[in-house]
Amino acid sequence: MNTNIEFFDVEPMENLITCLNFKMDRVIFFGHKDTMNPQRVQNMRRSMENICGITDVKFVEVSKTNLDRVIEVIEDELRKERQQGNRCFFDLTGGEDLLLVALGILSAKHQMPMHRFHVKKNELSVLNHKVTAGIDEIVPKRHIKLTLDDAIAIRGGVINYRQQKLSKSFLDNQEFERDVAKIWKVVKDSPRRWNGLSGMLKKLTDRENGNFTVSVSNQELSQIIRKCSGINFRQAIVCMRELEQYGILENVRDGEYVSFKYKNEVIKECLLDAGCPLELHTYFEKRNSGRYVDCRVGVHIDWDGVLHSYEEDVENEIDVLALDGYVPIFTSCKNGKVNQMALYELETVTDRFGGKYAQKEIAATQQISEAYTKRAQEMDIRIVYQ
Repeated sequence: MNTNIEFFDVEPMENLITCLNFKMDRVIFFGHKDTMNPQRVQNMRRSMENICGITDVKFVEVSKTNLDRVIEVIEDELRKERQQGNRCFFDLTGGEDLLLVALGILSAKHQMPMHRFHVKKNELSVLNHKVTAGIDEIVPKRHIKLTLDDAIAIRGGVINYRQQKLSKSFLDNQEFERDVAKIWKVVKDSPRRWNGLSGMLKKLTDRENGNFTVSVSNQELSQIIRKCSGINFRQAIVCMRELEQYGILENVRDGEYVSFKYKNEVIKECLLDAGCPLELHTYFEKRNSGRYVDCRVGVHIDWDGVLHSYEEDVENEIDVLALDGYVPIFTSCKNGKVNQMALYELETVTDRFGGKYAQKEIAATQQISEAYTKRAQEMDIRIVYQ
């Protein structure tokens, strides 16, 4: 039996990565009481079983200040393992200095193999291969690919699919993807105009009780447009004609009455949400890049991992969420102005469900002010202009 002996780190990916890449039978975690709190222990047990298929997981508390006592506790567990004929491997990925020193001392004393993973690159370093055979020479290799569900679950959350905007069948539909690309051309030409048009379409559709076909007098439309910033009457008509040329709107009529018809229900919902085209464009761009093992759009994350009624749950929505190997990328899409609150919201959800290796992005269509650009850099948030 192969036993992985390692430190319990607050970053769950550092606790999992060896078992994602090697077929271990048992794991022993050593850690401090404040680090190995009940919630983290429960999450790690569940992740080890559900993702890695390992049910034999032990958590051992050690001192934060007494090195001799730390060595004594670890050595006692090591002795039990060797008495049972188990092969032990010291994993130095993550952990605190005192534990690192303890395992280093015990590795030299007992000639135990040590290794460490570079999480972002998923690269293994065997640290004392000249003394003893390393984990890469003894334990069968494997590579468990995480999904975004896994990445959120190991930090105690869950993706709430009941709040999903679009079904997978539409996102996988090539015609819909082509339609999004056409809408994106109109959006990119003038994001501010697009925001005004989307607001206008929503007011018109609400007025028609959600019908596919909308008809309104020229005078009434002018009144509605005056309440929508970023667009005037002429621009609205031109924009609707562009959408008609692309087949997004149908039967656009401009006279005493202005009328049109939406192509279908999904296209209508996309047009009525000003930020939706940017989110979908960003999603398709990432999904089709071939870089990410998983990619989702409009992801609702439940904080405690238990789905209740909508009123009871605490949730955050991430516009686009992608997974680059073991590294999650949280992307917030902004078709309008970016303020400090948007930066803090992105930082909060990324820190909670992405951990220290996660990346943060703002996908923007309009120039962000110098002050907020500088603040984003300080918060390690990458700005991507679409």
